[in-house]
Amino acid sequence: MDKRAFKNFITKRSSIWTISLCMTGILVLGGIAAVNQTRQKRDTQQETELDQLAYLEEEIGPTDDIEDALFPTLEDKMAKDMAKEASANGQADDKDAQTASADGQTDDTQTASVDGQADGTQTASSDGQTDPAQAVSANGQADGTPVVSAEGQDGMTDTSAAEASSSQIISEQALVAEGISFTDDNSLMWPAAGTILLDYSMDGSIYFPTLNQYKYNPAIVIGSDTGNQVLAAAKGIVESVYIDEETGNTLVLNIGGGYKLTYGQLKEMAVAQGDVVAEGALLGYVSEPTKYYSQEGSNLYFAMTQNDVPVDPVLYLE
Repeated sequence: MDKRAFKNFITKRSSIWTISLCMTGILVLGGIAAVNQTRQKRDTQQETELDQLAYLEEEIGPTDDIEDALFPTLEDKMAKDMAKEASANGQADDKDAQTASADGQTDDTQTASVDGQADGTQTASSDGQTDPAQAVSANGQADGTPVVSAEGQDGMTDTSAAEASSSQIISEQALVAEGISFTDDNSLMWPAAGTILLDYSMDGSIYFPTLNQYKYNPAIVIGSDTGNQVLAAAKGIVESVYIDEETGNTLVLNIGGGYKLTYGQLKEMAVAQGDVVAEGALLGYVSEPTKYYSQEGSNLYFAMTQNDVPVDPVLYLE
């Protein structure tokens, strides 16, 4: 091999090595850039989540309140509250479970009423007195014994357990006996003076100013001055009265036909559990708003369900 051929051979080898090194360098730099981009994206996402959590804690309160605010539907919130209660007492909150009597026997069949006759609903304790939880007897009359909370207030419970078990309290037979039977052809009277602040919306989320978020709304929120009268929109039986963190003093009115009305943000209740109320009867008064509606102002929370499924009450209001 002469000198020229050798020189050309060396030149070609050098070019190949140079190109190989350049390509290797490009691949290495590309990998480093991809790793850095992934790391920056992850750090940015973590910072965003921390900022959102800090904002919610500042605006709403403790972590439990944030969890409640993030539940999009009333059913989810009820499920969460029942799960908390079941965890506290170590037992599942089974709506079909019945209360054990003082002698250790379960009242899963009929129990004796005060006069010694089996009414199919009332539970008798060991001393012959009716159980504190009010029941409706087979003849459609309430036994008149109100629910007593831990604080000793008649007709008021401090959890939403009464709402969860309300379907077991009043039978359709009892409603019919009182002439209570709401149908699709009936209408509702307005429960309080005011205008609608937040519409019913179960097909899409709407904006809640106080919570600063969008979520579903199974009720309408009627803006009304504190102290305004709250009236029964239809004839019914007061099925439960309880305290809810979001809606405050809350009342459920069973109006028959599978329909129920839920009133929230009340004070100075004029009725108790088991009362039969006529259309237009006074139920209570509009209270100051809970922390979930501080920016909306005083209002009446008004929901309607049919067989425990949310219904737009505006469709029935006169």
